[in-house]
Amino acid sequence: MKAAVMWEAGGPFEVQDVDLAPPGPREVRVEVHACGVCASDLSLTTAFGQPTPVVLGHEGAGIVTGTGAEVERVAVGDRVVVVWVPPCGRCAPCRRGDEYLCANRRSSADTRAGRGQARVSPLSADGQPVHQGMAIATFAQQTVLPENAVARIDDDVPFAVAAMMGCAVPTGVGAALRSARVQPGDDVAIIGCGAVGSSALLGALIAGAARVVAVDPMPSRRKFALSLGATEALDPDEFSEAVSGLDVVIDAVGRPATTLAAWRAARRGGTVTVVGAGRPGETVEIPAYELFHDDKRLTGSFYGGISMHRDLPMLVGLWRTGRLPVERLIDCTAGLSQINEVVEAQQAGDVMRTILTPVSGP
Repeated sequence: MKAAVMWEAGGPFEVQDVDLAPPGPREVRVEVHACGVCASDLSLTTAFGQPTPVVLGHEGAGIVTGTGAEVERVAVGDRVVVVWVPPCGRCAPCRRGDEYLCANRRSSADTRAGRGQARVSPLSADGQPVHQGMAIATFAQQTVLPENAVARIDDDVPFAVAAMMGCAVPTGVGAALRSARVQPGDDVAIIGCGAVGSSALLGALIAGAARVVAVDPMPSRRKFALSLGATEALDPDEFSEAVSGLDVVIDAVGRPATTLAAWRAARRGGTVTVVGAGRPGETVEIPAYELFHDDKRLTGSFYGGISMHRDLPMLVGLWRTGRLPVERLIDCTAGLSQINEVVEAQQAGDVMRTILTPVSGP
């Protein structure tokens, strides 16, 4: 099969033939019909310790084409969304319903970080082992995953929409609905209007926010945010100078400067939610007196606080009724062979999300 392999950290992808082992017990083989290129994929080898060579990609959807022994949740022919935090169902977070925080999740970067043995990758090229990025690897025509790493999705959901529901949409929408708990009538700001930030904007609108301020340095993304329903769109300097007293601020960038801007814009007693992936080693300094005096709620948001096996039907229902227009976040589709061009366009901010089609595309 064909897969996009990154041989050196931060390097380009090479689309080539890769061998895939058959699914073992409680594993499934998925034919990947659509996958998104998430910003975290692009920084995984440079900022988060992912070893190479690696097949990246964790946002995807496809069809189950094979199963190992003891598989019970899905069957061959099922359409599925990839769940990049597969819940074990046994640990304390899973038992309390926080499956996205599963304590037994392991990725292929864990061995390097000294956190235990990662799951053995089913990928190899010319006899050399190839890592599965985030233990998923959707930048390929097929992948093998634990059965709890997929969730069945209704057949009427297009693969491109289903792929977006694997990461960007639940992460952003969940940041607003689950983590920040936006309430009807709230004044809300979203810092960073990429795919996750735009999804958070839609989540705030679904929750009934009255004022929604979109903040982004790129004029094109500010314009797009207004078309989605934002009431205002400002560049970061305008936001820092002119906006305060907000009920909720969602930071979809996750850098110290944006988190501090979010903190300063929130009212006393307001909520700041950071859903952008911060970099290891970066710190945010907030005066201790402000923590006490302003009584603000500062929270992270991992995977948007969404438990996919529980919440995917909710997202599909919102999409089906037109309240969650996922298609508007998708610029176009492209074949796997075009992955380097897709990455370049996304990093330049020229597109919101281009969906790769590994099976049907060239």
